[in-house]
Amino acid sequence: MTMTRPPANAPAGPPAWEPGDPGQDPFRRASFRVAGIPVTLTPGAYLLGVLAAGFSALTLPVLDPGRSVTAYLAAAAGLVIVLLGSMVAHELAHSIVARRYGLSVPVTVGLFGGLRHGRDLPGPAAEPERPGPHAQWRIAAAGPLTSLLLALASAAAAVTLSALGAGPLAGAVAATAVWINGLLAVANLVPGAGLDGGRIVRALAWARSGDSTRAGLIAARFGQVSGAILTGAGVTALALGHLSGLWFGLMGLMMVAASRGEATQVRTSAALAGIQVRDILPPDGGLAPTARGWQTVQDFLELQSLDSDGPGQLAHLGTTAYPVRDFDGQLCGLVTLTQLLAVPGSQRAGTRLSQVATPAAALTFTTLDEPVTDLRARLARGPEQNRPATPASLHTALHTAGHALVLGPSGELAGLLTPADFARAAQFGTLRPTTAGADPGPR
Repeated sequence: MTMTRPPANAPAGPPAWEPGDPGQDPFRRASFRVAGIPVTLTPGAYLLGVLAAGFSALTLPVLDPGRSVTAYLAAAAGLVIVLLGSMVAHELAHSIVARRYGLSVPVTVGLFGGLRHGRDLPGPAAEPERPGPHAQWRIAAAGPLTSLLLALASAAAAVTLSALGAGPLAGAVAATAVWINGLLAVANLVPGAGLDGGRIVRALAWARSGDSTRAGLIAARFGQVSGAILTGAGVTALALGHLSGLWFGLMGLMMVAASRGEATQVRTSAALAGIQVRDILPPDGGLAPTARGWQTVQDFLELQSLDSDGPGQLAHLGTTAYPVRDFDGQLCGLVTLTQLLAVPGSQRAGTRLSQVATPAAALTFTTLDEPVTDLRARLARGPEQNRPATPASLHTALHTAGHALVLGPSGELAGLLTPADFARAAQFGTLRPTTAGADPGPR
């Protein structure tokens, strides 16, 4: 059946926005723009600002007692601006350099810093037309270099303020800028998964070997070693009675786990390189029995059962996800077996499928010709343009994470891919004579 409304989050080739064109910006929730680049501060970033303001309210009067309330408020505002501004500047540096290589990377800052550039910049399994390793290390290095320059500029400002006889409040703001930017520069240069240092190692290894898959594995090993060293340092600090060692130990363990996950991701991407969606789609498209949004959960289960005492046809088909259509035959959502099972037995007769299904706006769509590596990258990000608006819908969408609805040439529903399909494709991909995708070569 043909869909009359094409999904807004179907795959698209070129970037969805161009600098200076707010009408085409998919991230319309941007807080502001810098040089045409949308900058979004998430609730986590605002929470960080509130925490910084609260900490300032407690410490500034002790640091410089006897000042006016206005002076303390101005200093606290300066500290918040320095904190958030330093993180935004770090991420903007990545985006500005990335734009020189034809990439459009919006800036998103959260509670723990940048949230986007690590996922949007090209990786080892990038397409041949994407920037090569030389561009990648420049993009990755731009952030720490900018933070380092800001730290030096802040140090110079602190010295100048001291020479001019400025009070402790102004000195505290300048010293905070030195400390924050120095921390951003040094911490991000650690060769761990998801950090700029890890991306630099990956790019340099790629440029040296010409093998992007091998480069990704080398970077992952560097991350595991760095995490192990950090964990050991944390344990040693705890043994010596320093509670700060607990923080370093936890960070090290997280780095080791993230690096192992990155290695798995690299191997999977290499196994799926060159494979399109049509190549992994089941013969029947993976489509389950039709589900109607107005059906109750109980009616749907009974209609699909061969007998009244068991799951019947549903279990026989081995299906775990079911497209849901409305009265007009339009696709309105997707419901999974876990969502059906989550409805208590006493409520199934009064609960409609449309109430428990994930709405179409929160689903990911693909086409038969899309490379599987691109689709998996989009699934990892989620349907950015149609993010669930409420906590309830977000919880519902978690059940269909990793699923993708496949559209045919005319926009008709041609199939459904589940996490099991991707896992099976990756397993068979490792059996090919060569699993590494074609590298663009050092540039």
